[in-house]
Amino acid sequence: MVTSHKKLRSPIRNSTILVASHRKLDLYHSFLKLTWIQFLIGFVAIFLVVNCIFGFLFWLDPESIAGVETKGYVNYFFFSVQTLATIGYGAMYPKDIYGHVLVTLEAMTGLLSIGMFAAIAFARLSLPKSRIVFSSVAVITQHEEIPTLMFRLSNNRNNSVIGAKISLSLFKQEVSKEGLTMRRIYDLNLLRDSTPMLALTWLVMHPIDEKSPLYGLSKVDFDSKEIAIIATVTGLDETLSQTIHAKTTYLNKDILWNNRFTDMFRENEKGEQFIDLRELNNVESIEI
Repeated sequence: MVTSHKKLRSPIRNSTILVASHRKLDLYHSFLKLTWIQFLIGFVAIFLVVNCIFGFLFWLDPESIAGVETKGYVNYFFFSVQTLATIGYGAMYPKDIYGHVLVTLEAMTGLLSIGMFAAIAFARLSLPKSRIVFSSVAVITQHEEIPTLMFRLSNNRNNSVIGAKISLSLFKQEVSKEGLTMRRIYDLNLLRDSTPMLALTWLVMHPIDEKSPLYGLSKVDFDSKEIAIIATVTGLDETLSQTIHAKTTYLNKDILWNNRFTDMFRENEKGEQFIDLRELNNVESIEI
């Protein structure tokens, strides 16, 4: 059992929460969360450390290994590498009981570690990951004469997300009548919260009407309050047949008032229409 004070990443971007945790150390989950660069660096570091330790143990008794040209530590280190990786060139081999015991221990260590790293690498490769990209900003503009919060997202894979669903939540810090500070969560209704097939782009819209928690708030109110809007998307990857998910957060500074997204539809020289995904984040101001 691990008791510690640690910083956890909040659902709100660029925000951390200091909490006291009482959790068991989960190495498997920690390895899965690493980037590939971090995972490979960790593998190399562990591999070198194990060989350095066994190389030192072999070097303590130089006569335990036959076929060693010189009694330098480097030769015993590379003998350890051959043993751990079960290479066995045959030039160097254990000569006495001390050497045989160390080789046995290192062989077991090598088989166990290789199996563990191979399993973790396979698990990392098999994890379904989405290539859903959200617009860097959201806008509040008029739609059908109703103020509407909008943002865009796109599927950057050459396939479709089947049965994609999106939910939008407002995180707002409030103080209760008893003086207790808490972060309340409000669900934001959408004009359309699902699509049978997400292949290209999706313009998500929340009408700010009388039923909206954002109703009556101005740009000044947004700037003065700690507000965050969390968007989460789930769906079935048609290629992998596995559920994928993606999320993003829009803070006060990410919500632009009296702006609208530029049109993504373009027309080529042949008169064919296409969607320019490079326009995903582009907005233009609206004069009032």
